[in-house]
Amino acid sequence: MIWLKKKWQRKILTLLWPFRFIGARLTKFPPVGRLVKHFFFDGDFAVYLPHKKAQKGQVKVVLPDAVVNYFIEQASFRFQMNGCVCRETNRCQNYPPDLGCLFLGEAARGINPALGREVGVAEAKAIQKRVDELGLINMVGKLRLDRVLLAVSPGERLLTICHCCECCCLFNLLPYLATPIGRSIQKLDGVEVSVDGPCRGCGRCVETCFARAISIEEGKAVIGEQCRGCGRCVTSCPAEAITLIIEKDDFIEESILRIRSYVQVD
Repeated sequence: MIWLKKKWQRKILTLLWPFRFIGARLTKFPPVGRLVKHFFFDGDFAVYLPHKKAQKGQVKVVLPDAVVNYFIEQASFRFQMNGCVCRETNRCQNYPPDLGCLFLGEAARGINPALGREVGVAEAKAIQKRVDELGLINMVGKLRLDRVLLAVSPGERLLTICHCCECCCLFNLLPYLATPIGRSIQKLDGVEVSVDGPCRGCGRCVETCFARAISIEEGKAVIGEQCRGCGRCVTSCPAEAITLIIEKDDFIEESILRIRSYVQVD
């Protein structure tokens, strides 16, 4: 969407942005949902990598750095977008708009060079470090919408790494999308989020949840099945009542293999 580089195209995007939730709700009508899934979401797979500040438990795995840096190192080509269309269009007040998506793999060679630039391993890792310091959440996967709007192929050779904020991310649409579309955004196996501390029922976690997977029941936060394991609730809880635990020793390896089963970047 940042690929809509002409002024009139960006103007249209700006005008349509406030109606994105209405459009998402329309996908719950089966004919609309099937068309949207076929043209923009068919075969999608993406996961959130929980920020390392959110991780607790017996096994400390350095996410998202370990996973993202692995794919950065393996990629045959790396393309950094000039900016984040979500933050730009939403006029984000909390995070800088210049941190656009990173695209990896051979298909990224076809992206219009006016939209960003090729980066090397060191620069890509430096960008990831900045993302980590700002507390943004990485979403990694194969997204048909990117392939269609960027006009590149094949989709199996394009890995998207988004740097998501809780206020502007396009996938705040997740709770409003038809279930078959929403299922493409998954939780990594081995990630468990629970409320096991002195919850005050303040609702801060509800406000920051991408998936609207948290509710307040009888004065306490409850994590629902819609949770995608991003860990935003953990870092935002003022009472430190929410825990994200990764107990599997081979979690990094399994996560990499799962992502590689959908897309190849080398």
